[in-house]
Parts: sequence; C-alpha cells; structure tokens
Amino acid sequence: MKNLRKILLAIVTVVAFASCGTDADTVAEIKDEAGLLVNVSATSNSSILGNPAPGVDLGDAEVTVTNAYLNMTVNQTAGSITSLQKIEIVKSYNGGEEISLGESTSLPYNLEVASLDELLAGTGVAATDLRIGDVLNFKTKIYKTDGSVYYFNSSMGDYSLVVNCASNLAGSYTINYTSGPAIYNVTEVSPGLYESDQMIGWPTSGYWVRFTDTCGMISFDINDWRFAASNPVAGNGFVDADGNLVWSDITVGGIGAIGTTWTMYKN
Repeated sequence: MKNLRKILLAIVTVVAFASCGTDADTVAEIKDEAGLLVNVSATSNSSILGNPAPGVDLGDAEVTVTNAYLNMTVNQTAGSITSLQKIEIVKSYNGGEEISLGESTSLPYNLEVASLDELLAGTGVAATDLRIGDVLNFKTKIYKTDGSVYYFNSSMGDYSLVVNCASNLAGSYTINYTSGPAIYNVTEVSPGLYESDQMIGWPTSGYWVRFTDTCGMISFDINDWRFAASNPVAGNGFVDADGNLVWSDITVGGIGAIGTTWTMYKN
C-alpha cells in the first residue's frame, strides 16, 4: 500500500543550475545574479479525497472523489525579483509529463483550482483512473530575463496532492503506561498528515513525531520527528472501529524496539 506523501516547506541550502529541464532538486542560490528563494503553502482544504470501492484491494479500487481542490501560494522569502521574467507552476501525475498550470510575473502568487477536471486537465488521467496513493505534484519554475530557467528545490518549491481517504484523527488521546496514563495531543498538519506532541511509547514532552493516515492505515515518516537525523523512527498501525490508534513494532534507530503494541485511546 502506498503511504501518504508530503512536502516539507523548510528552506534549504541548494546549488545553482541554469538551463531548461534542469534537475528538479536544483535551484538558483542567492548570490550575484542568481535570484530568489521561495516557499509554497496551501490551505488546509487543498486535497483530493474520496472513497475507494469496497471489497477491492486498495491499489486497484476505483475512487469516488468527494473533494478536489487546490489553493496554493508561492511566497518570496529572500532575494530579489529584479531579474525575474515569470514564475510558472507545472503539474504532473505520478511523475508523468509536465503540464503548465499557471504563471505570474510577480510574487506572492496565489493559484486556485476548484474542480477535479481542472486539476487533471492535460494529464491524460480520467477520474476513473484515480487510485489511493496516486500523486498530483506541482513544481515551481523561475524564468529569468537572461533566458535561464530554474526548478526550485523540491522542499522549497513543490506541493503535492495525494489521492487519499478522508481523515479526521486530530484530538486528544491517552496511552495507559504501567507508570500511569499519558495524554497525547494530535493536530492535523495537512489532509492525512498529523503531528503528535509526544513520541508514541516514549512519553517525553517535546519529542514530537508526525504520522500519516491512508484509509485507516497509519505509519510514521522516518524523516519527520524531532530526532530524525540521529534516530529515525519506524512503525505502523491502524485506526480501530472506535477511533483509537493502534500501533505495532515501533522502532527508533540506535535504540531499537520501544514496545510491541501501543494503543492511543481517543478521549
């Protein structure tokens, strides 16, 4: 089963490259005439959500879409637009051909797409082709007045909509440890992506961790918790019929298993 993907919005240091069709993980750095840095954000209702056909393997089930919407903004965070000719947003479905979605000669640039037909236009993908886990990706390109073209680094200039089931896991949960109960506060970062203010199985304030929900199957992103650089985390689970989060086989790099099964009971 495909896991929900996400885009980190943190600005990172990157390397300059200056030709059309450059590697998508390159970007103009700020020095000399190179340009500007941006970040991309989207409203919380930006998503492609639906219900997969019952009784069919999730990877094969046709999805009845209940929400298809994008409202994203490209903001300038540093540098200058003096040498900017235009900003362009291109889209691709599951890594396929890039199609231009919109462009602007100034920043910030807001782009709103309010229908599934418009989101899929030009991709060759029909609504009946959608499957849970498919990805509609949006890349930011900068065209300079000297004719050079850059893709912004994916962590800076990309945003993705992942076809997923509707999810509503935000709230307060309790894990009953032998030392006593511990409260976990879960917030929604984006559709299907959540952050717990404490690590499951490791109730220490500030050890936050993020996880995804793909149609009731939950999992950690190994790169998205407080100590990801030194201690990557792994683990999977499911949402039970009462809305509790049941985790199993959680491991932390350098430490090992931190419990066989942990249940986060919905408060």
